[in-house]
Amino acid sequence: MQATLIISLDFELFWGMQDCSTLEKYQDNVLGGRKAIPKLLEMFQKHNIHATWATVGFQFAQSFDEVQKYFPKEKLRPAYKNRKLSTYNCFPYIGKSEDEALCFYAPSLIKKIAQYDGQEIASHTFSHYYCKEPGQTLEQFRADMTAAINIAEKYGYELTSVVLPRNQCTSRYITILRELGFTAYRDEENDWIHKKISFRPLMRILRLMDVYVPLTGQGGYVPENENGIINLMGSRMYKPFFWPLSILERMKVHRIKKQMLHAAKRGLVFHLWWHPHNIGIMTEYHLKQLEEILCYYDELREKYNMRSMNMREAAEEILNG
Repeated sequence: MQATLIISLDFELFWGMQDCSTLEKYQDNVLGGRKAIPKLLEMFQKHNIHATWATVGFQFAQSFDEVQKYFPKEKLRPAYKNRKLSTYNCFPYIGKSEDEALCFYAPSLIKKIAQYDGQEIASHTFSHYYCKEPGQTLEQFRADMTAAINIAEKYGYELTSVVLPRNQCTSRYITILRELGFTAYRDEENDWIHKKISFRPLMRILRLMDVYVPLTGQGGYVPENENGIINLMGSRMYKPFFWPLSILERMKVHRIKKQMLHAAKRGLVFHLWWHPHNIGIMTEYHLKQLEEILCYYDELREKYNMRSMNMREAAEEILNG
């Protein structure tokens, strides 16, 4: 396979944070992320970057009146044992429209993204669904993904790629995605930290260390065709500025570049991803770093014929042989 850079963004506004933060604490990140998106799009256009925007289904709606029409029946909504995880608990208190609830609705931004060449509107599930949380069922997952497909379809978007929240993939859920017509998904990194470390605090520490030093190797790979759906696993999350380790910021960028170079030389896929709200604070600093990374991609394109593809494009090429 030709060396390929894939970039995907988990476009979730506050839906991915409602279980671990408060709107009061995190809204500056989300609002800053919204403002960063047009700048990202211009940067992508400048470097001819094709990217996948995995979008929470709720965000397509113009209003609460509209989004609730797509809600699955009560028994088919995620029945997490930890009820705080259910994003349905946010309704109808968040506001009735995008103007009133910028941290929850985003139809104008979705439309803007889709207007740029090479930008794929994909799915991040309908309700920011957690596939590995106790209490939820396969039937509820199917209903959630069906709702995501339907609300996107209303606005002319065909969803063929999906990023599951927290990259929580299992074979039974992937089977459902395949049955619903999805052709690509992003699995979590395939490395020894994810495979061998089950104690989450230790896993988080090791994953943080791996951002700066090569604990897990280079992250390039040849995608797998899993009976008609392509596993385009992540290679590296672009981690935002973390002040306790600010002295290591240059190492972070160097690590990404080294991984990209490894993939370019060997004809592998390198999949970089992040959330827009990750760069909602210190936005110009993060955009400067991302610009540096994309300028390096330009060098790799010239020297090694590396290319940029979104997830849909990569899956279509593999499936069509």
